Amino acid sequence: MRTISDEQKIYELSKIWKDAEYNFAFWDRVSVDWDGEYKKALPRVLAASDVYEYYRELARFLNLLGDGHTGISFPADVRQSAEYYSMLPLYLVKIEEEYVVLSVAEEYKDAIPMFAVLKKYDGVDIRDHIREKCYPYIWHANEEACGKAAVIELLYGKNGSEALLTFEKDGKLFDAGFRRTDASRIKWYASGLPVPQTIPGEMILDEESVRIRLTENGIAMITITTFMDDSVPGKIYGKFDELRGAKGYIIDVRGNEGGNSNNADAVAALFISGQFESCLAETQIYEPTYKAWGLFREDFKTVSPADAEEMHWDERSLKSYRMCRHIFFQRESDNVQNNAPGKLEGPVAVLMNSDTGSAAEDFVDVMKMHTNALFVGSNTAGTSGQPYIVPLESGGSYRICTRRCLAQNGEDIYNKGFSPDVRVAVTLSDFRKGCDRAMETAVDLIIKQL
Repeated sequence: MRTISDEQKIYELSKIWKDAEYNFAFWDRVSVDWDGEYKKALPRVLAASDVYEYYRELARFLNLLGDGHTGISFPADVRQSAEYYSMLPLYLVKIEEEYVVLSVAEEYKDAIPMFAVLKKYDGVDIRDHIREKCYPYIWHANEEACGKAAVIELLYGKNGSEALLTFEKDGKLFDAGFRRTDASRIKWYASGLPVPQTIPGEMILDEESVRIRLTENGIAMITITTFMDDSVPGKIYGKFDELRGAKGYIIDVRGNEGGNSNNADAVAALFISGQFESCLAETQIYEPTYKAWGLFREDFKTVSPADAEEMHWDERSLKSYRMCRHIFFQRESDNVQNNAPGKLEGPVAVLMNSDTGSAAEDFVDVMKMHTNALFVGSNTAGTSGQPYIVPLESGGSYRICTRRCLAQNGEDIYNKGFSPDVRVAVTLSDFRKGCDRAMETAVDLIIKQL
């Protein structure tokens, strides 16, 4: 694995430190001594023995900001290297706060039963291990939304590294030792997972990014897996005549991690009459003279951003205070021109979960504000905004959230997400049976409204 010079390490860490200082959108929502943490990170970065360890330290530093649109991307040669990105030969998924086995390598098929629950890692409770060994390197401010990232951090590591895992199945604990190996060489056991139950109907659109099924009782089920695909609105618009004949609509954005908010708006437009407001947000404004004035104010040093609103300061003093802390914002929203081929009439339900993020949360926001849709599932991820993405000379990149998206209905969504009207949790029992309880609930709600 290649190394990086000390000069480059210092430069790149300093660039991240500086860019976050002036561009991060949530300084009033985190309690971090940014300068102090920079000083702590310097010796760790300089001590990194290779590019992998170096990027781990960059990730640990930037993840102190606790934002889902802020983080580090490793260089491609590191991510593609089996030396550092080898895998424990099992696959896990987080269900009901537990980490459950879905698949294992062939050699473990008789030792590790499907749906066994991981309880310990090298003798340490798995939650404690993840909190201490995984969370420092990933976004985890919303633990509900970091399950996938935690699993990746848990399973991947240096080639040949070992772990003793303790599982539970049917009330019995048992141990198994694993060694990380090149993931491309693992022969996976076909576990025969239950096929998800589907509601009978006709599939009228079946693409990777979007699927539309018309059920026998007249409900259109629209599943959108990403808003990154710019063709999604057009593909749905192309089925407008079939959709117009439906009695009700279920839009499933569970697992949709976002993409382009314009695509989200274009889909929402099908359920809204005329133009509408979208993406209420705040962008930081920086005027250095106000910061210079603020440096002379001793009373600024002990006042929190929340308390500052209650101080009897004049407008210039309050602006200076905010400039000193990079929390002076300009509020704005987008006025969306509705280009949908028409409006779809009928009851609407939106399915969402903790993996619904970014532009998909913008979709939820618009639907909450401008429609009578019911929202079913669990809270969304609680992360949206415009990331500032910067490549690094050492091959990776970093991104910093520059725009703070706000819920149009006033709900506090930062690291919390939008809340559903009807909360339906995924249980291990339902998962094993292939039962989609949230979808069944949405169908029942639509039928009742009909």
